[in-house]
Amino acid sequence: MNLSSRLNSILGMIDSHYEHIWDCCCDHGYLGQAVLQAKPEAKVHFLDVVESITSKLKQHLTSSDYSNERWQVHCKDLQQLRLPLPENATNIQHRHLLIIAGVGGDLTLDMVQAVLQNNPDCDIDFLLCPVRQLHKVRCGAKAFGLGLVNEKIVKDGGRYYEAIHLSTLSEDDIPVVGGSMWDLAKDDHQEYLRQNISHYQRMQAQGNASARKVLAEYMSLQELLA
Repeated sequence: MNLSSRLNSILGMIDSHYEHIWDCCCDHGYLGQAVLQAKPEAKVHFLDVVESITSKLKQHLTSSDYSNERWQVHCKDLQQLRLPLPENATNIQHRHLLIIAGVGGDLTLDMVQAVLQNNPDCDIDFLLCPVRQLHKVRCGAKAFGLGLVNEKIVKDGGRYYEAIHLSTLSEDDIPVVGGSMWDLAKDDHQEYLRQNISHYQRMQAQGNASARKVLAEYMSLQELLA
């Protein structure tokens, strides 16, 4: 299965052992099916709130070569999700990774907050790749008490994304404009930085009071190029 650069980068960031991996807002389920191939030790959950999507995907998986024990399809609102934690299993033995990609920053934060509030006894990792509002997502995740595991800049179809791996178990700070993901020796990363600076310059010119501080943070990265 040929994945987009964005989905392939997300797949490559799954480097720990998880009992359960959730492809949230799964659409056609391409990422989850790639996870089934790459992570045979995990049970893969496909979750979407649209019944026509989940019904078609379930039919496809049922006719595939994957054991029914290795996957489950859920037609459910992620914000109502209760994660399974069987008896006699510790949190660390029964970790969940939730992948949320392709939605806006506000909805991403709403989903993450709801999952954390609804599952206070679970250790949870998130792999987030929102389509916008990256700074807001990072600040919100910090406020929720999550820590950074990994981060990566991804260019796909002429557009830039940030894939951010977070965890309830990590104590590493989440850089609000990114940290280790930047390699400013790369032209693409320089271009992405310029895009962010231009965006917040426009916001500041439009009278956005919070844009000035964010712009200064991005400008401090640009100074590393001098």
